Amino acid sequence: MKELVFGHQNPDTDAIVAAKAYAYLQNQLGADVEAVALGTPNEETKFALDYFNEPAPRVIESAKDEVEAVILVDHNEAQQSVADIKDVTVTHVIDHHRVANFETAAPLYMHLEPVGCSSTIVYKEFVAHNVEIPVNLAGLMLSAIVSDTLLFKSPTLRMTILKSERN
Repeated sequence: MKELVFGHQNPDTDAIVAAKAYAYLQNQLGADVEAVALGTPNEETKFALDYFNEPAPRVIESAKDEVEAVILVDHNEAQQSVADIKDVTVTHVIDHHRVANFETAAPLYMHLEPVGCSSTIVYKEFVAHNVEIPVNLAGLMLSAIVSDTLLFKSPTLRMTILKSERN
């Protein structure tokens, strides 16, 4: 059964790239997954996609007419998601944000970490499954990491580094 994977509304580079990368990984693992977007990519994201010769995912406004199940990346809050999120089953969440206003009727796979970017978590998923990342996708993931961490200077990233140094 086909699933859609997407980031949050008004997508930034991480929302688009994490969806594309996680869809690629899931397809390599035998799933039938398509990366889509909940809005048009911004200029920064368009630049990265063009630079790495990758097409932008198609934009959707609803999911239930196409699929029964979805995968969320770079978000978990219903108000940031597709309008009909309550009408589909969420099977996976890959995110680096707080968990809020989120519940499911069925168990699901969640990989949440307090890191600077969801693409970092997706990278860890590639490593865990021993799947090679294509060069263009690796470049996009690095672009998302640089963008979401504000050139590695974001307060979230600093807090994560400080916590890891304490442990």
